[in-house]
Amino acid sequence: MFFKILNKLSSRTNPNVKNHEIIFHNNRYETNPVKQSNLFANQFSSYSHEVQPIPLDYSAENEFLNKNIEFWELKRAISKTKNSTPGADNIPSIWFKKLDDASLLKILGMLQQQFDSSVLPKAWKHTIIIPIPKPNKDKTKVTSYRPIALTSVFCKIFERILAHCITHFLTSRKKLNPNQYGFLPFRDNHTAIYKIYSAISEARKSKEFFVAVSLDIKSAYDSVHVDDLILKCLQLGISGKVTKWIHHFLQDRSFQIKWRNFLSNPKTSFKGLPQGSVLSPILYVIFMNDFFETLDNNVECSIFADDIFVYCSHHSLTYIQTKIQNTLELIYKWCCYWKLTICPEKSAIIELSNKQVTSFPRITYAGIPLPWSESIKYLGIQFSKYNQNGHILRSLRNKALKKINGLKMLGYKRNGPRTKHLITITNNSILSLFFYSSPIINKFSDTHLKACNVIQTTALRIALGVPIWTPNVILLKLAGQEILSGKIKRLAMQFFIKQIATQPISALFHTPGRIYSQLVEKDAESLRITFRNLSCIPDHIISLPIFPHSNPNICEQGGHPTGKPGKPGIVREFRETGKSQGNLF
Repeated sequence: MFFKILNKLSSRTNPNVKNHEIIFHNNRYETNPVKQSNLFANQFSSYSHEVQPIPLDYSAENEFLNKNIEFWELKRAISKTKNSTPGADNIPSIWFKKLDDASLLKILGMLQQQFDSSVLPKAWKHTIIIPIPKPNKDKTKVTSYRPIALTSVFCKIFERILAHCITHFLTSRKKLNPNQYGFLPFRDNHTAIYKIYSAISEARKSKEFFVAVSLDIKSAYDSVHVDDLILKCLQLGISGKVTKWIHHFLQDRSFQIKWRNFLSNPKTSFKGLPQGSVLSPILYVIFMNDFFETLDNNVECSIFADDIFVYCSHHSLTYIQTKIQNTLELIYKWCCYWKLTICPEKSAIIELSNKQVTSFPRITYAGIPLPWSESIKYLGIQFSKYNQNGHILRSLRNKALKKINGLKMLGYKRNGPRTKHLITITNNSILSLFFYSSPIINKFSDTHLKACNVIQTTALRIALGVPIWTPNVILLKLAGQEILSGKIKRLAMQFFIKQIATQPISALFHTPGRIYSQLVEKDAESLRITFRNLSCIPDHIISLPIFPHSNPNICEQGGHPTGKPGKPGIVREFRETGKSQGNLF
């Protein structure tokens, strides 16, 4: 509730007329809610049309994926199900959470029977879609809305069981490209951003050009063809009952639009991944896995969901132009083959090195020249050619100041929220912007870190309602917080320790020939201080993950976190010199 109010107050647009009650379509205004809902249904169903089926063979059995469902898997899936709005069957998640074990065993038998027969209830394949307006778009147009789907909670529970099994199968057997991020364990946005930032820093240190292309796939989830997806699942070894169930789950789905408490006529969907489905994210990762085959030599790519970031570094700009152009031509052929569309008008290209470029080369996609930009945004971080660190900090600061202005409107002494609620808003809405980028901001200068501290103290003074001359030490004590620059360093250390501890599956250690988790001198000193102060149990720093196929003991990890071949890693150095106190983990 507080964040919804804060976002409204921090926005400069506050229209007096509710435009969403009036829809403009075909040069006329429509006010009838039923007709409006049908307009949305026609718009969202326009993405779907019947396609020629592909002959598929499910005969191969995968014992790991097609084993019987365990009782603990069902209980874990129910416990992780959020208390969200139910689907067409109107069964909420709280109903499942209050069932006893005897009732859950009956549900387990029902799920096992459906898994064996691949026969799904109609309610599981029916979706209620609520149109949500896109930010800064004309709310009178149906194209300015994105579909938010409400699916069956019962179906989500079973999807979560399958999604966990599929994800564990793909990651444990290393079926996926290490440069795919999102919806995978230890492949979060922090890792993706840090890898891009490290690649840019490495190119600048080597005095190379660095060219990056940001590509946007049009209606990514809605453009996936079901048979093509199932074919890719079979190629990765996902076969048997699980593939057959997924195929039936995605085929011949129906949906209705709920608009102003009215439902549209039912529509049938022939392609695309259902929005709101638990399985959709991991299935989209599978669909995009062979995208990396389009990359030319020395061209790298980072994919987070539907955000594609292609980049290349070299001493010759002509060499980069040739490599990037060849890659874009292969990407175009790949998209045509798998029936995807990339919007050139929403794509951009940028050069991010420290070198001066007198004339930018012409690089095209599908014959359309890509526009060169001075800055480019990837996963919320604004990368710029000039003063990159300052540009990133400036964009974060501008976002934070807008939130602070909204916080001022909320922070009334008499009728405003309680102080603890204002502090919660400060942490989760303002300071979280800097927590998100902590692995990168940790490398900034002390001047930049002090600028981050100013944002924190400004927001806390408003939340606590104290005078502007209140000392920062007292301010932080009243709020029960540590200084922002200190927390950024602590979060960055957690990030590095986590990557070292999970080196066998960490994305930063998978790329041959390069180690992107190379520690700068400041990082190394932070780790030395951390290990020197460790007791036997480092729970106060980070909770390390434990995997049956990996050793969580970072003292036993191979590789070279320092990025220097022939030298032991920084953790191994501590073990050999005896500076660490006993067995750390």
